[in-house]
Amino acid sequence: MSKLILGINGSPRKDGNTDFLLKTALKEASSEEGIVTDTIYLREYKINPCLGCFACCNEPVAGSDKPCVVRDGMDTIYPKLKECDALIIASPVYFGSMTAQTKAFMDRTEGLLRYGSSSYQNALRNKIGAAIAVGGNRNGGQEFTIQAIHYYYFVQDMVVVGTGPDITPGCYLGGCGTNSPYRGKIKDAVQSDELGIKSCKIIGRRVTEMLLG
Repeated sequence: MSKLILGINGSPRKDGNTDFLLKTALKEASSEEGIVTDTIYLREYKINPCLGCFACCNEPVAGSDKPCVVRDGMDTIYPKLKECDALIIASPVYFGSMTAQTKAFMDRTEGLLRYGSSSYQNALRNKIGAAIAVGGNRNGGQEFTIQAIHYYYFVQDMVVVGTGPDITPGCYLGGCGTNSPYRGKIKDAVQSDELGIKSCKIIGRRVTEMLLG
C-alpha cells in the first residue's frame, strides 16, 4: 500500500518561492516507489481563527463527527490529515515566523490531539513531520519558523525529521531557502538558491526514508 505525504503550503502567493520549494521536496519524495503526494494550498481555503471554546476536547461535536464546531475550509482538510502518513508544512517567513494562514491552520487542529472528543483523536500521532521555510535574507527567521513548525509536530505526538546524515545540508533542521537579494520583488527568486533547493530535496528524501524504513 502506498504511503501518502501531504504538503501544507502556508503562502498567500501563488506560484511563488514557497510553492517551488515544497514542490521540490515532494517531487524528490515521490521519486521512490510506494510514495504518493498531495498538496493543500491554505490560500484556497477560508480558515477562521480558533475560538478557544474547547468543545473539540470536552464534548462530542454536536450533529457530526468533525473535530471542530466551526464550519469552514478545515472541514475539507481534516479528512486529508487523518488519511496522510506524513506532513511537510512550508511557510514563508513573515516578521520572523510563519504566516497567519499557517498558524490559523495549526490552531484549528486542537481536536486532533490526544484529548480530542471525535474520531479524529490522535489523527496525527506517530506520523512523520518535516518543515520548509523561505525568507528574504539568508538568516531571516527561517530556522525559528522551522522550529515553530517542529513544536507543532511535537505537540501532536508526531515524529520530526531534519536533514539527516548529509555533511553539508544547508540547514540541519529542514528545508531552508532564501530569495535574497530580491526578496518579494521576484516571485521565483529562490530558484537561484542552490543550497536552499538542496536542503528541500534532502527533506523529501528523509521523509520517504522514514516511511519506507
